[in-house]
Amino acid sequence: MIDEEREGAGASMLYVEDEADARQMVTRMLAMNYPNLTVYSADNGLQALELYRQHTPEIVMTDINMPVMDGIRMSREIKVINPDVRIIAVTAHSDTSYLLSAIEIGVHHYVLKPLNYQELFTVLDKVLEQIELKRLVSAQHRRLAQSQRQLAAAQRIAHLGSWQRNLAAENMDWSDEMYRICGVEPESVPASYHSFMERFHPEDQAAVAESMQSALDPQHQPDHKFVRVVRLDGSIRIVRLDVEGVRDGDSTIGVIGTCHDVTELKEAEQQVRSLTEELERRVLQRTSLLQVTVSELENFSYFVSHDLRAPVARLEGFCTALVEDCGVCGHANCRQYAERSASVVQQIKQIMDAFNSLTHLARCTLAIRDTDLSVLARDILRDLAADAPQRKVEVVIAEGARVKGDPELLGKALRHLLDNAWKFTSKTERGRIEFGWSDRHGVRTYFVRDNGAGFNMKYAEKLFKPFQTIHAPGEFGWAGTGIGLASAHSIVLRHGGRMWAEGEVGQGATFFFTLEPNPESGSYLKES
Repeated sequence: MIDEEREGAGASMLYVEDEADARQMVTRMLAMNYPNLTVYSADNGLQALELYRQHTPEIVMTDINMPVMDGIRMSREIKVINPDVRIIAVTAHSDTSYLLSAIEIGVHHYVLKPLNYQELFTVLDKVLEQIELKRLVSAQHRRLAQSQRQLAAAQRIAHLGSWQRNLAAENMDWSDEMYRICGVEPESVPASYHSFMERFHPEDQAAVAESMQSALDPQHQPDHKFVRVVRLDGSIRIVRLDVEGVRDGDSTIGVIGTCHDVTELKEAEQQVRSLTEELERRVLQRTSLLQVTVSELENFSYFVSHDLRAPVARLEGFCTALVEDCGVCGHANCRQYAERSASVVQQIKQIMDAFNSLTHLARCTLAIRDTDLSVLARDILRDLAADAPQRKVEVVIAEGARVKGDPELLGKALRHLLDNAWKFTSKTERGRIEFGWSDRHGVRTYFVRDNGAGFNMKYAEKLFKPFQTIHAPGEFGWAGTGIGLASAHSIVLRHGGRMWAEGEVGQGATFFFTLEPNPESGSYLKES
């Protein structure tokens, strides 16, 4: 059975023989026994030398005594071209001078004429085995060199230097990147322990020595330190030092480690830390200003709730008495003026209550829980429909609007929005109110839409301001204070969201709002 060796393993050979019959016979035998071996043939040394220059085969099998150029001279010329070529001499001569010349030029094997093919194949198998072994070694060397290049490139890209200290010889090996981290050219300074320690900041040298000493302990767990490397130009690099012991059985024969240049990373961390501190300072400052503002608002709210309530109550009593007295006065306008005064007092009381309610939203504590807005909207619209059974309103509610928030406050916000829609569809023959949600640019957005009176978009900014309206009082049976949308807007802001509206006169309106997915519970105000 012909194995891979006998097949020739893709090698090539130059066969030189001046006798044509012998050359043809040997060439056929080689082709039969080594089908993967490429054979070039020549009948003299000069022709063979030209063929070798063209094809550079790994093996040369040549006769010694030939015309034009003998095998010895030809082999010497070929050795100049390729010193590693394998030469097999085929000769009938036993002359000492031929043999000495052949040995001198480096002929590897000898086969005597007449040829014994078994002997020839044995020699050729050995040569092919040596060629294959050389190929394997060369391929291994190439892979090793490639791995070393990749490792060097990876260390350079990652700014990761490596080193090893041999305790027995007290010498060290540094990678090229280790030299570069230290700010010197590779191999420009001795890679000794003393030179290694000199690279570090004087205040950090004790920590480096401690890491090396600790790594000698077999029980030591690898850790890391951040130390400073001082370059020759005085600049400082921050490196992460990792050290491990090199074991040989139960003994430690050295230490190996890495120095990862993290200067830019540490600088970036410091910048982030500085920016964070600046941001925290600004937040604290803004929060303090907010505290002052809210405190002033609370003082004003207290004034409205307490200091004004007593005189307004007295004024209400005077108006009531005046209405009673004017009943028997007989003056045509007296009772009318008294009733109007009483109505104004009631409006003042409503405004005071609305103001206090709005102020409460700014300071109340949020109780965050899972909340289903779809359920809240359905309950609110059911109550509105029950209060006005004569109305024909189509109601559409999208399911699955689950959020995290304060159910009580979110219920108030939805009630204000749905009350608004219910009110402004009152003059529409068949009203339609829809609550739904969609994803806009990756943000979950909820909406309340109606087909009612709508509004002019140039007044949109007034919608969420307290005590401002864009429809005349009484136009839609409205007798409130104008803080419904402002309250809803405040509640949405408390939940980290925003609110806006779109509409067209006579074509209805849509109120959109978003909510923070995970709002913070409690209150952002300091406890008094």
